[in-house]
Amino acid sequence: MMKFITFITLLFFSYPLFSTEFNVGTSSVRSAYDGDSFNIAFRLAHIDAPEIKGKCEHEKILAIQSRNFVRHYFKENKKIQLKVVTVGKYGRPIVEVRAESGYLNQLLLDKGLARPYDGSRKSWCE
Repeated sequence: MMKFITFITLLFFSYPLFSTEFNVGTSSVRSAYDGDSFNIAFRLAHIDAPEIKGKCEHEKILAIQSRNFVRHYFKENKKIQLKVVTVGKYGRPIVEVRAESGYLNQLLLDKGLARPYDGSRKSWCE
């Protein structure tokens, strides 16, 4: 998975179609593998997904299901398109993700593994 994310990150920064510049916070840089490979954390736009370290068992279970769905999505698709919408308050690029199997952000909503994000934090434990 890390190799894939590294590949996508490098592809994102080097591919001519993604020539728009944007600034990210240094906290979004997760690790450097060597002198020309590093990983950046992205956040999906327009959605809020449950947290692995959630406040209740229901949230934790949904978070694992959501994570597993995203992992499967990246494994099954050969080509991934990232569109940077903005940069979030913690310096992470906020992205829309599309591939042959669909628009990831919307797929998570459709499966009940995320909900629309309106800028506020709501409990998953109700």
